Amino acid sequence: MPSYSNSLKKQIEQRLKDGELKSSAFIKPKSPIDRLKALGRKKTGSMNKTERAYSQYLQQLQHIGKIDWFKYEAVKLKLADNTFYTVDFMVMKSNGELEAHEVKGGYIFDDAMVKIKVAADLFPWPFFIVKKANGGTWEITKVGNEE
Repeated sequence: MPSYSNSLKKQIEQRLKDGELKSSAFIKPKSPIDRLKALGRKKTGSMNKTERAYSQYLQQLQHIGKIDWFKYEAVKLKLADNTFYTVDFMVMKSNGELEAHEVKGGYIFDDAMVKIKVAADLFPWPFFIVKKANGGTWEITKVGNEE
């Protein structure tokens, strides 16, 4: 089992005894590189694979005149005390309208979805969730209240 605090170990062991968890979920990573991958955080300012692909898509839209401008992690929003949300891409459409695009590769965690919804309620531009769809296209869904 990977190294956990004693109290967490006891909780895990109790849940294993109660049948709530399976022991296969706690197999130690195979190598130090696997441990780094499991952390799930990327360096600030660096794009993951899906964000890079979406950036290339935005470059294509800019080239054909559909959008005028876009910037990765250009805006960090304060949602509450000690609670911030960094927009993946700010996009300016050709009519001058700003949009916030949040790129997700797969599963959207609840805390991320809550932050996006709160941001959509607090700030004046539309927010969108962007996911890779079948066939190399993008599924873009508006977040928040429709006007």
